[in-house]
Amino acid sequence: MDFPIDLSDYAAVSIDLSQERLTKEQKEALSADIRLVRDVIVFVTGYASAKGLGGHTGGAYDLVPEYVLLEAARRSGAPLFPTFFDEAGHRAAIHYVMAALDEGRLLSTEDLLHYREHGWGLHGHPERDEELGVGFSSGRLGHLWSYVNGVSLADPEHAVILFGSDGSQQEGDDAEAARFAVAQRLKVKLLIDDNDTTITGKPSDYLPGFSVEKTLAGHGLAVKTTDPEDLDALFAGVRWLLATDGPAALVNRRAMAPGVKGIEGTTKGHDAISPGLAIEHLRGHGQEAAAKLLEAPAKKTEKKPRLGSSQEQAKNRDEFGKIVADILEKMTPAERKEKVIIIDSDLAGSCGLHHLQKRCPDVYIAGGIMERNNFSAAAGFGSEPGRQGIFATFSAFLEMLVSEITMARLNNANVLAHFSHAGIDEMSDNTCHFGISNLFADNGLGTEDTTRLYRKRES
Repeated sequence: MDFPIDLSDYAAVSIDLSQERLTKEQKEALSADIRLVRDVIVFVTGYASAKGLGGHTGGAYDLVPEYVLLEAARRSGAPLFPTFFDEAGHRAAIHYVMAALDEGRLLSTEDLLHYREHGWGLHGHPERDEELGVGFSSGRLGHLWSYVNGVSLADPEHAVILFGSDGSQQEGDDAEAARFAVAQRLKVKLLIDDNDTTITGKPSDYLPGFSVEKTLAGHGLAVKTTDPEDLDALFAGVRWLLATDGPAALVNRRAMAPGVKGIEGTTKGHDAISPGLAIEHLRGHGQEAAAKLLEAPAKKTEKKPRLGSSQEQAKNRDEFGKIVADILEKMTPAERKEKVIIIDSDLAGSCGLHHLQKRCPDVYIAGGIMERNNFSAAAGFGSEPGRQGIFATFSAFLEMLVSEITMARLNNANVLAHFSHAGIDEMSDNTCHFGISNLFADNGLGTEDTTRLYRKRES
């Protein structure tokens, strides 16, 4: 199948950062390239959505102006490390599209039709494959900066680019990485997509007081904020970023998926755009062939029958939330407030906690993307008899909590930790999101240990 968007119009301009301003011609060429790449991302993620493979549109779409401008600077000789790293790995689509535009890579534009399909290497979170043009494995959200610090230590002559986000910057790993980068005067340059939108809401609502720029400045980084949708402002910001000695961060404020009707500025941008919205957007941009392909019935991934299973399907993680809500609603509000706390880690809808958020809001906390803190806070609440902390996240993230789990055990804390999405997903999301760590939590328990582990089967 031919790729339905013609990428031969991609100008791949070169821009010398020694110039103080963009010329009219450069702005026109950059704008055209940005629009083209964004159209490709909308199509690729919408096509994956049509096949039932999921994915992420908004973050990858957001990042295009910064990525295209940095590539233009590198073509002109800017001393940049060859790989642009990204600590928000769900934005993988932008990295695959840019690799397909690089004629020196094996990844073709036709390969983009297989985003998130098993066996194609185009995982939901990047896994390093130099031949394909994927120069890094992202790991989990907010876990890459320290690694990038090491890359910079090994190559002090080049500026090392790290794309970040207001979500990934909530992770505690980044605080340690920031202090290290400042202490060692590393040439690590961050470009943070601050769109005030994570999976379950807006950080400005659930983390009042949190500021990306103030946090980074507090660690000692040079920080500047700009509007990345204004090419003149973005160009000035990138020039400042690369001219600044030591580690620095350019915080780019925008609504998520600007200009994409139906998902702009909303949490829907964290999913793969629906085919209907993608068709409307692409048709509005003159991409008729792409729109028509999305209108054709997409081949869904085949699901193999399982012995002993019925045709009916349900979600254990969803049932978990309903059952706990049923129990809590039998308590008086005062009793519930005294005895129970529920702390979410920005995955409420995915783990079933959205039922508790809706039905028991008096004991529900949107804890943000801070799994270690959230687990320990739930454990601390349950540190005395008669009180119960409840925490939830994906099984893949369990291994981040080993120390906190041990602390909860040592303090005899009453904490119910719900780890959903156990096992290996049918869609190609990448090794960092395999939920195979649950049994690891049961390692080394003493004979009289009161920790209990149950395994459930998702369907």
